[in-house]
Amino acid sequence: MFYAALVFFSFLESIVGFSLMSASVMQFREPVKKRIIVALSFMVLSMSVFFYALAAFGAQAVGGYAVVIILIAFSIWYLICSGNALFVSLFNFLTFVNIYISISYIGNNLSMNLEGVQKVMVYIILRTLIFASIIFLLFKLVRPRVHRLVEILDKEWRAATLVPLVFLLLQILLLYYPVPYWEWDSSSWYKIITFAVYLLFIAVYYLLYVQANAIVEKYLLEKRQLLMSQQEKLWELELERQKTASELAFEQRHNMHHHNAVISGMLQSEEIEELKAYMKSYDAALDADYTQEFCKNPIANSLFNLYADRAEKENIKSEFHVNIPEEIGIDNVDLTCVLGNALENALEGCLRLPSEDKKEIIVRAKFFDRRLRIHVENSCIPNIDFNGELPLTQKQGGGTGTKSIFYTAEEYDGIAGFSIENGYFITQIVLNARREF
Repeated sequence: MFYAALVFFSFLESIVGFSLMSASVMQFREPVKKRIIVALSFMVLSMSVFFYALAAFGAQAVGGYAVVIILIAFSIWYLICSGNALFVSLFNFLTFVNIYISISYIGNNLSMNLEGVQKVMVYIILRTLIFASIIFLLFKLVRPRVHRLVEILDKEWRAATLVPLVFLLLQILLLYYPVPYWEWDSSSWYKIITFAVYLLFIAVYYLLYVQANAIVEKYLLEKRQLLMSQQEKLWELELERQKTASELAFEQRHNMHHHNAVISGMLQSEEIEELKAYMKSYDAALDADYTQEFCKNPIANSLFNLYADRAEKENIKSEFHVNIPEEIGIDNVDLTCVLGNALENALEGCLRLPSEDKKEIIVRAKFFDRRLRIHVENSCIPNIDFNGELPLTQKQGGGTGTKSIFYTAEEYDGIAGFSIENGYFITQIVLNARREF
């Protein structure tokens, strides 16, 4: 009975290990929670079927069918939960099936000289350690890059899918036909061939990884050049504002005695109402082209001024509660990317509303404990759809803004989240300072 329980636990370990591995790179389909619950329900059903077969026929009788049940459970998990494109999902599915078979083969080989309960226990422990190591590496190192590859690569995924497919066929032929690997003798050439195939598999995946990263780096370089161009335009706008303000101040100083003479004349003539109107127009002239100081950081301040002016022109109410110092340890290009895209999305979200609706943008930003926290709320249209963690774009050719925010946050070991609450679209970003200042 204890032996059968261990076999069942090994089966459960396979289901959990595969699910966690795939979750590290999978883009889940909405609604995420419901789909995960449905998929887990099917997995519980498959485990129940396996447990019943163990109890009814014994571990030896059903051991050969365990792999079939596991693969069916894997397939259902992907069909229900995966929100990736077909060939991306197929590539990931086949890759993790290959990894699962490889882990099982390695665990079996290392525990081959043991028998009964001891063999199964060692097999479970070895597989648990391998699963844990792979899952840690996937979440820590692979996950961020895979997300970028999914967004950047397109038809390349079709060709890439051939790699895990061919390797899966090789594994099946080597490990199960004509003689299954658990019946090989210790001097079998199949072990050497299998080891060589595994090395080839790792080498091919490494080459794919290098090639894909080259494509990603090229894309990021193009994006960075675009952002630097945007930042340059921003600085030009700021310089133009400073020039305008300086010229206005010089003109006002030059004409100050004229204004004083006019005021004195009106006071002597007791033209009080005319004087009030004149002072009002004079104040308006002083406020013209006025640049507010929202914060000490020049990049953030320029962006806040730019979008405050644009919001005012569009009759959008805007509030800024910000405290960002001059030095925050975040690259100016990345800061421009995050703040610029967040404010641009907020402005565009308000502009999509009917003219009679309330339009409002509220910005809160604070730098504290070497972290920049940004919270942007804007009025928005109802029923905005999401694709995983990102909102679906409402404009043709759009959607790069939220992705740029998301990826930049990952680069700074931070987070970015998008949600809707009470008619407001909420963007929340946390960036950790990456350099000393």
